[in-house]
Amino acid sequence: MQALGVQLLDAQGQALAPGGLALAGLARISLEQLDPRLAQVRFEIAADVNNPLCGPQGASAIFGPQKGANPQQVEQLDAALGHFADHCAQVLPKDVRDEPGSGAAGGLGFAAKAFLGAQFRAGVEVVAELVGLDSAVRGADLVITGEGRFDAQTLRGKTPFGVARIAQRHGVPVIVIAGTLGEGYEQMYAHGVDAAFALPSGPMSLEQACSEAPRLLRERAVDIARVWRTAFSQRS
Repeated sequence: MQALGVQLLDAQGQALAPGGLALAGLARISLEQLDPRLAQVRFEIAADVNNPLCGPQGASAIFGPQKGANPQQVEQLDAALGHFADHCAQVLPKDVRDEPGSGAAGGLGFAAKAFLGAQFRAGVEVVAELVGLDSAVRGADLVITGEGRFDAQTLRGKTPFGVARIAQRHGVPVIVIAGTLGEGYEQMYAHGVDAAFALPSGPMSLEQACSEAPRLLRERAVDIARVWRTAFSQRS
């Protein structure tokens, strides 16, 4: 937003430094230099999550640890984003911090909604339309999808959730292959996913799992194919 003319100023009237923690020092937002051409532009944003900006399900709490933030940093980031949202509410017509998608991309979703009036769409829906996924799934015997970490967060609009919904409409079973299976992943069984497999076959470090991902992926693919073949042979 700063690149588009939004000024984020501290108590001395100086521009804030980049970074989320710097927002804790925000004293005033000026829209005087906001590019007026933006009012004539319609923004449509594709996002793969529908988290709010702040709180237990917000950008800092959910995605901060994934990027290496410790609990103290998560708390500081969440407070800084909340402080930013408070100031935005003073100069903008609508407070969108709790709207779905505001926590996407570290809070960029909030900024796009608040300053640009952006309309949100699920990213998987946009991509599915572009590649004709619905037509490809219709009539298929099996759909295999995946992501790095398959957990309860997947329910908030990530790719496997969108793919499973499409497959479910056509009665096609879905198997997920993921780097790890996290807490709450089994909730997806009520939303079109029939089975889920983690790549590692045993304890290993993240570095080892990443370096051996091609081999692990082949192994899990063989496992799935053997189970699928057995199921079909028993049915016939």
